[in-house]
Amino acid sequence: MRRPRVYILYAPGTNCHEETADGFRLAGGDPVVCHLTSDLLNHRKRLAECDIIAIPGGFSFGDHVAEGRIFAIDLIYRLKDQLIEVLDKDILIIGICNGFQVLADTGLLPGNDGPGEIGAIIDKNLSAVFESRWVEIYAQETNCKWTEGIGDEPLRMPIAHGAGRVIIRSDYDENQTVFRYGKPRGTESYPDNPNGSPGGRAGICDPTGKILGLMPHPERAIYPWLGSEDGLKIFKAGIDAVK
Repeated sequence: MRRPRVYILYAPGTNCHEETADGFRLAGGDPVVCHLTSDLLNHRKRLAECDIIAIPGGFSFGDHVAEGRIFAIDLIYRLKDQLIEVLDKDILIIGICNGFQVLADTGLLPGNDGPGEIGAIIDKNLSAVFESRWVEIYAQETNCKWTEGIGDEPLRMPIAHGAGRVIIRSDYDENQTVFRYGKPRGTESYPDNPNGSPGGRAGICDPTGKILGLMPHPERAIYPWLGSEDGLKIFKAGIDAVK
């Protein structure tokens, strides 16, 4: 059986691409690190030549201007035709931490108005410090392809961010909230909610359920000796959805 091809997008400052590739490899995928500049902007690869796109964590372009902003600008203004092709083909997308920030800045999340129309921001943590520790998150009942079969048990994985508070405009549909911190229905109490995200939002999807962004790092919870294998469940759900 063919292993689904996964493009792991890499930009200067990205630092979780190898771990993300390991997660998809363990889940049964065929991950390929795809450089934003040398591969995509130089037309050596196209975004739609895969089954899944992953934008991993780190500090793309040094978080200059704002977290994920320059990466998002390249996607929207230099690769928009390819991005639209990806959406037309219903290719699954996941953005982790900095990747979630990128997806919010492209307008792909929450995704109600199409690429380029921003409907959410990932704001600074209410604690005003960089939070780096383990948290528990709970999958919600949604149409998200990335959580099918996960169930309602807490998932344990680490967070590492200075800006993770998910602020969404008032017409947002809470059925797009995929993960919540601390309790089955979420909490806004620190430290269970590390950033003060309203409603305990830890991850959201677009209306189709095919695009997911989350602040916790599933790729850092894929081996038992890391302290948890819960992150692997997310990668497996994505791979299973495209087989």
